[in-house]
Amino acid sequence: MNSSLVIISGALLSACALVLGGAAQAQTAGGTGSQSSSDWWPSAYTGYIGLNGGRSDFKQGHGDAYSLYVGGMWNPNLGLELGGTDFGRGTNSEAYGFYLSGVGRIPLNDTFSLFGKLGLMYSRGETGGVRDSGFGETYGLGMDVTINRQWAGVLQYDRSTVHFVSGRDRMNLTSVGLKYRY
Repeated sequence: MNSSLVIISGALLSACALVLGGAAQAQTAGGTGSQSSSDWWPSAYTGYIGLNGGRSDFKQGHGDAYSLYVGGMWNPNLGLELGGTDFGRGTNSEAYGFYLSGVGRIPLNDTFSLFGKLGLMYSRGETGGVRDSGFGETYGLGMDVTINRQWAGVLQYDRSTVHFVSGRDRMNLTSVGLKYRY
């Protein structure tokens, strides 16, 4: 793992810790029903953190991929998500990226819900030791399966634009994972 990926992963984990800490503070500070000007979390906020693993498909090959993400829903249907994805290694290439996406969710019943994501990804692709990076779109569709109040299983498909020296490439990622809600 190269040093810049370690640094960026550390920054992402720090952001996750800030979000988790802010949510905990918002839960302990609430209770009166009134909202002060210092509250930066909406009163209906629910957060989550998740880890998915799967298979990526791109021009340079296929790879084992994983995503780590943190997000929040401001109501049952709308929210934001911040995450990082390692698309794995293909034939003489590898890629990873960090994204911010809006999330839309449609509950089907108490157990199943569908979701869609649309956002922006900063990615870095490497082919033959030569790197390129830049911004591109990312979007995805998926299904949450509630296990209990805090845990859900996730089945997800994402498509992201990743920058390589040879140009931009569409990365397809099919994954399964777990999501912890707080």
